[in-house]
Amino acid sequence: MKKYFKQLSWPQRVMIIIAVMVLCIFSYYQTTGSLPSQKDTVTVSVEKSDNGHSVIKMDDPNSQEIEKEFPMDMTEDEVMDAIHKMSHQKVESSKKWGAIPLTPGRVDQLLKVVQKNEKNYVHSSVYLDILERWSERDFSSVDRDHNKIWNLQGGTVGKAIGILSAEDEKKYIEANFKVKQ
Repeated sequence: MKKYFKQLSWPQRVMIIIAVMVLCIFSYYQTTGSLPSQKDTVTVSVEKSDNGHSVIKMDDPNSQEIEKEFPMDMTEDEVMDAIHKMSHQKVESSKKWGAIPLTPGRVDQLLKVVQKNEKNYVHSSVYLDILERWSERDFSSVDRDHNKIWNLQGGTVGKAIGILSAEDEKKYIEANFKVKQ
C-alpha cells in the first residue's frame, strides 16, 4: 500500500486523504446521528435508588434551549423520533441511530407538546403513556417503550433486547454527549 501511495502525485494523495476523512465523518454520523461538534452537553451523576441499585441522573445545563429543540408545533414524526432517540440511552440494541439526552427537562417539554397536540397525533396515547412514566423516572419498561415507537416507525433493525445497566448507560452517555463536570 505504501508503495502505491508513494507513486501518486501530491494532489492525488491529498484527494485520497480528504476522501477518507469524509467517509469517516459520514460513517460517524450514520452511527451516532450527529457530528462530534454537535454533541449535546449534559451533567451526569450516579445515585442510589430506594432498592440500592445505581441510577444515572442526567440534566441539561442549557435547559432554556429545550423549548427551541422541542417547539409546541412539532409534527408527530418529530415526537416519535425524539422519544426513539432518547430511549437509546437506556436500551440494549444491536444498532442505534441517533441520540438525544433523556433528561427530565426534555421529557417534560415533550409531554407538554403531546398534551397540546393530543387530538392531532394518531398515537398520542402511546406517547403520553411513555412520557408520563418517564416523567416519574420510571424506566422499568423502556425497552418495550423503545420497541413500540420503533414498530410505529416501521423498524427492521435495532429492536431493543433489554435495558442497559447504569454502568453501560454511563458509557453510552460519555460516548454520545459532552459530559460537563
